[in-house]
Amino acid sequence: GKSSVTRELEHHLIKNTTDNVGIIALEEDWRRTIDGILSIEANARLYVDEERDKFSKEELDKMFDILYDGANKNRVWVHSHFGTNDIDDIFTKLRFMIIGCDCKWVVIDHLHMLVSAVHDGDERRAIDSIMTRLRSLVEETGAGIILVSHLRRVDGNKGHENGVEVSLSHLRGSNSIGQLSDCVIALERNQQADDPDEARTTRLRVLKSRYTGDTGLACSLRYNNETVRLFELSEEETFDSTE
Repeated sequence: GKSSVTRELEHHLIKNTTDNVGIIALEEDWRRTIDGILSIEANARLYVDEERDKFSKEELDKMFDILYDGANKNRVWVHSHFGTNDIDDIFTKLRFMIIGCDCKWVVIDHLHMLVSAVHDGDERRAIDSIMTRLRSLVEETGAGIILVSHLRRVDGNKGHENGVEVSLSHLRGSNSIGQLSDCVIALERNQQADDPDEARTTRLRVLKSRYTGDTGLACSLRYNNETVRLFELSEEETFDSTE
């Protein structure tokens, strides 16, 4: 559910703040990124041709204008990588987004695609270097970076696809991910659950919060297959689902 959560965050920042937003999505084409955020606005899977065809060109143009034109013109900047990635080029684009385009928030999806751009064969050392550079950029500019990270495989019969509880030690590759981040939020979901509601429910667990120090289960989000939206469950439903 990482992409669904980041899409909601991107849409929220565009619609509910005046901050400029940068997006570096390294596993998808920039058009898919734009369509993903438009889908949140439309409450429909616009990236599926059959769903997109249900909307007129005028309706699609209106939603595009809401997010990317008018008052929001020049507020959303998406990295167009053309399928090739070089770590120094990505950091140059990242700095340009923050300083040149005045992006107060940048979403990077994901860390381990940045690692693959380093090409030195040592994942831990590459992550340490990238996290240090990201931390330095945050300190220098004051921008907020939302960074997606994968998890390592856990020992035992129950893995993350079965909703196992996540800890900081599950962050893949290096302790620097948790150490240098201000806040770490884990997403937990039992994809293999027999109950369809449970299979569509993601628990958000705060593993670290430098600002308040509060940690633990925060809330639960349920995915609506029809609207492609996530909605928050009540506190009772959140904690009942963990029993």
